[in-house]
Amino acid sequence: MNERYFPVITESDKKLPYYLLSVGQNWNQEHVICPNGYYYQWIQSVKGEGELITCGKTFRVKEGAGMLLMKGIGHEYYAITPSWIVDWIVFDGSQVEVFIKNIIGIKTPGAFYVSNPEVFLSKMQSTIDILQSNSTLKNIKCSGIIYSLLTDIMQYASVNPNDSVSNQYSRLEPLFDYIEQNYSKPLTLKDLADVAGVTPQHLCTLFKKITNTRIFQYINSVRITKSKELLLHNPSMQIKEVALLTGFEDVNYFCAVFKKHEKMTPGQFRKINNC
Repeated sequence: MNERYFPVITESDKKLPYYLLSVGQNWNQEHVICPNGYYYQWIQSVKGEGELITCGKTFRVKEGAGMLLMKGIGHEYYAITPSWIVDWIVFDGSQVEVFIKNIIGIKTPGAFYVSNPEVFLSKMQSTIDILQSNSTLKNIKCSGIIYSLLTDIMQYASVNPNDSVSNQYSRLEPLFDYIEQNYSKPLTLKDLADVAGVTPQHLCTLFKKITNTRIFQYINSVRITKSKELLLHNPSMQIKEVALLTGFEDVNYFCAVFKKHEKMTPGQFRKINNC
């Protein structure tokens, strides 16, 4: 109980985009008051429950949920059950704030529902295993795990129950499959909405919310990927035919979309990759 581990950190380690400061396991969480904040922290509730107070809000942290605390932002947290067992990890790095705020989209600290708690616990266990190993690259390996942990937050953590990115994407799986199988055909918004089982307007809103991409931009991305395969596997095939086989009825439009995606024309792409 109450196991805590610290890496040896050099000035060179602090230049890493993500680096580990400490990690704890099976921690019987005490009352913490930190008015000026600390470093970035992910605290995973393993058994029991607690409360987090930060930015003028109070969050209930149930078993299996997690807390993300931001560097320099005041907070307080404490158990509301006889004991509150948590695993936690503290980290920093030049890219952490950019990733959390701009990629994940979390602007303030708080508590989050977690659709797959074991993923987080296993990552923290991995950092402990590395720190206890004889590896001479401990901090570099831990840096990679912190990056992976942040992507896990992006996939599995959400403000509302069952609203994580992984759960949201599962709602669109039939649609992704349909696009993959029918990209070479004309695709209408109504057809796509019928596959997803929603109205066309709701599909546009839902798809943009989940993928941060408009649905026909995504379809064009799939078509361009397929066209690249055809360009390289069939060197004698005309560009016009490649366009038609990947769902573009107009070769000029195909070339314009291709150039926007790849920063080169289909012909240039073929020439560069068939050297």
